[in-house]
Amino acid sequence: MATTPIISFQSGPQVTVNDWIKTPYRVPRYTLDLMQQGFLVDAVLRTEGACPSGVVLYNESSPLYGGNVIEDRPEFGEIPVGQFGLGTPKAAYSRDKSIGVVISEEMHDRNNVDMMMLGMEQTSNDMTKTWDDLFINIALANAGVQTFTAASHWNTSGYDVRSDWASIMKLIEGAQDPQGSELGYICDTVILSRTSKYDIIRSKDFNDDVKYGNVASENLRYTGKLPNQIMGLDVLVSPRVPAGKAIFMARRTAGFISDEKPLFSTPLKYDEDRPGWRCNIRRKAAIGIDQPKAMVVASNVS
Repeated sequence: MATTPIISFQSGPQVTVNDWIKTPYRVPRYTLDLMQQGFLVDAVLRTEGACPSGVVLYNESSPLYGGNVIEDRPEFGEIPVGQFGLGTPKAAYSRDKSIGVVISEEMHDRNNVDMMMLGMEQTSNDMTKTWDDLFINIALANAGVQTFTAASHWNTSGYDVRSDWASIMKLIEGAQDPQGSELGYICDTVILSRTSKYDIIRSKDFNDDVKYGNVASENLRYTGKLPNQIMGLDVLVSPRVPAGKAIFMARRTAGFISDEKPLFSTPLKYDEDRPGWRCNIRRKAAIGIDQPKAMVVASNVS
């Protein structure tokens, strides 16, 4: 079979806008793939299942232990029924977040692939930003979420940042219910803003943890990036966290997301009213923080 020699990167087969629109599911699939791994909300909240009615009823701050004293059962004795307590009744309502991806006739006629790709990328980023902002705003507005104010910014020379982190982790893992029983949370995740990320890298407290031998290259001064874990916490960085704040939490314990309509897209179709092709990206879900004491919002960190 004859082959076409490739002289430069532009000499090979070129993908056109027409190649994209002639397959109705290609644009939706590509856009959804861009979003799929980008949701912070799905990374830190547990999936609570469907909410077909558009509302999720839940109990806030229900204890993780029932307080039952389980004794030895004598022969022929009845097995006692465990007792359990519920927190304050609350409701979370689903929110419909939708946006259309558009390929105009001009993009098609002029084969403007770059403009088409930019539109898909920006649309996917806007959708993930919308849901992550919603989660952050709900968390910051919840009066039950614990707070911690750093005595100094985390890039202050000589300031003991690790002491702050230990105090915050103690707040979560030592949290108690109204009866004085420990709730049993395990703090395993911190979400930093991009500003705080670089403040940690600049922190003398962290940079003084110099590594020697064959791991010297892992030092923050050398890498310019944070490790995946610090003090046993998974470290996530999100531009959605406001500057000056950081969120510590028991991952998949503090809250939930419940999909009424999971993230999906309609097939690409021609729109006669606005000449061009479009598909609609939608997600309809409810977010709730049902264990607010499993989360701490730290302030004044940068």
